[in-house]
Amino acid sequence: MLCLISVDMVAQQKEKEIELLHLIIKDQSLLSILDSVILHEKECSYYDCELLFSITIKKVKNNLFVSIESQTDRNILLGLTPYGYYYHQNHLFLVNGDQCEDIFSTCGKKKVFSYLDYHHTGFQSKKEEKTIIYSFNNDSFSQWHYWYVKSKFVLEEKSTSCK
Repeated sequence: MLCLISVDMVAQQKEKEIELLHLIIKDQSLLSILDSVILHEKECSYYDCELLFSITIKKVKNNLFVSIESQTDRNILLGLTPYGYYYHQNHLFLVNGDQCEDIFSTCGKKKVFSYLDYHHTGFQSKKEEKTIIYSFNNDSFSQWHYWYVKSKFVLEEKSTSCK
């Protein structure tokens, strides 16, 4: 019985593709931040060379709130529908939220990424037309939160379960 349920849940996952813009870091001060983030992550027990990162940018009044998070599951990050990507120190960074020409510029190239969509019918409410997304927050990965004010990154907080 357990095997049948497991097969049914895996079968409900849907393969998807997303086309993302290749981004170039325009504000070079972000590079030193990313270097320190990667250096920190290398000390964590979950670190491996395929660790991924998400950068989320949100406009708040005249400033930007920038979150950087590590993650091991590319399906989760690609399921958040990022708009762009880039590689730094051989790690994939996916960029979500508001676009900011002060931090990133696009080079015009696009790349298709494949992933498994976890928002399958097993997670949908049968009574409603809308999909209900259940977010499973895994706080074992690190997060950094910055304000981008007057072309400078200001660290608000860092959350990590390792050193």
